[in-house]
Parts: sequence; C-alpha cells; structure tokens
Amino acid sequence: MPRIDDDALVLRRLDYSETSQVLVLLTRRHGKVRVLAKGVRRGTKTRFAPGIDLLEFGHVGLTARADRGAGLATLTEWKPTRPLGPLRDDLLRLYAAQYLAEILAALTEDWDPHPGLFERIEQTFERLATAADPLPSLVRAQLAVLDSVGSRPRFDACVACGREETLTHLSSFEGGMLCRNCEPSYAEKWEVSACALRFLRALLAQRVDPGTGPHDSRETGPSEAPGVSRREGLDAFPVLNYHIAHLMGRRPRVADLLLTAARPLR
Repeated sequence: MPRIDDDALVLRRLDYSETSQVLVLLTRRHGKVRVLAKGVRRGTKTRFAPGIDLLEFGHVGLTARADRGAGLATLTEWKPTRPLGPLRDDLLRLYAAQYLAEILAALTEDWDPHPGLFERIEQTFERLATAADPLPSLVRAQLAVLDSVGSRPRFDACVACGREETLTHLSSFEGGMLCRNCEPSYAEKWEVSACALRFLRALLAQRVDPGTGPHDSRETGPSEAPGVSRREGLDAFPVLNYHIAHLMGRRPRVADLLLTAARPLR
C-alpha cells in the first residue's frame, strides 16, 4: 500500500480500543480521510498517552488501499504542528472550533481534496485563537465551506423573481433569498434581518474563492470590514447555520452551546 504524507486537522476521534483510535482527518491534498491510529493511546508506567486530540493540526503519514473507499487508512506517523492552548482558554473560541470541525466532517466527502478550503480553515483557527469575538471569523468560514461543497445560497437577489430589493427570508431548499412579495408562497424559510444580510454581502464582496491561487484569502478580517459591526456576526451565524442544518439533515450539535456562550457579547 502506498504511503501518503500530508497536513491534517482532526475533525473527529473515537477511542477504538484501550490503545487505538479511529480518526476523521481533513487533509490538505487528499480531503477527508478516515484513519485507524493503532497504539496511539499506549502509555508506559511513567507516561500517560491520551492519544491524538480533537482539533489538533499535524503532519500525518498514512497508508491506504488502492481502492480508497474500502476500509480505513492506517496511521503511520503523526507530528503535531499547532498547540491547542489558546482555543482551550476560552469557551466561545472552543465551541467555534468544534462547530467548524463538525460541519466539515458532515459536508465534505471522503478523499475529495479542497486545498484552498484547508488553507482557509488554518487561517480561521489562527483568528479564533486570538479573537475577542470569534463569530465573524466563523461566519466567514461557514461561507468558505459552503462555497467549497457547492452549496452557498444566493444573497444578491430573490431566487423566485430576481428582485434585488426587500429580501427578507432565506429558503434553503430553493437555494437563496426570497423577497417580501414572494416569501408568503414558501413554507420552508428563515427570516433574515437587514443587518445579517448586509454582513453576509460585505463578506462575499471581500471573498476569494477557496482553491483559487495564489492564496489571497488573508484579506481584511470580517470584524474590520468597513460598516460591519461585531453584533452582525451573531445575527448572520444562525442564518447560515439554518442552511447548513438543512444540508446535514440535522442541526449541528454545538450550535446552541455556541450561541448561548456568544449572547453576552451583545
């Protein structure tokens, strides 16, 4: 079996036995990979081995069958590259990172590479580690994930009539915004405030598509964009979370915890 070397983020982990784990990794060049990590929890009399941590970045070595869809890849090497300390120091930052890992695990396909998205996620984790308010960066990451999987809604015009004014609701099934005149005809919808819509449009105006290079995605941070306030992140996050829940078939588990922790920022 050929060896694969790549950079990776741990999206999920499951203790498989007393000494092993099953990991779901997002890798830079190979997409999402499910891995059996044998012996990573094997300690000694003097050293406790907790295994590989959730949300950890590292350099990974693994082997996989030629038919990659058959079974788990096998971990052969793991070298952590980024400490988790700053994320653990703040509950809201930790929830934001956990939320991002959850939706990445749910919305990406195995062995489907998104190198531009991986770089965007790296940058998002850098921002989350230091941001006083992580929600603007998280909303930007929500958009990046939706872009990469081809499921970002339209926010520029009504998907029913094409009107660009008085957009009031998002229909996830229809794939975009509905205007005031059209929305009564649709049962499935989510009300979108004017400030949330303004925030999302501001981010999309700055956006660089994941996967296009060179990576110019280190543009002005969301909370620094002209005319955009911190509070708008709290208004925009539930809009995209509604659409993501529709795509996942369930509400992300961390979403309510994140919103509860974020409300004091108002």
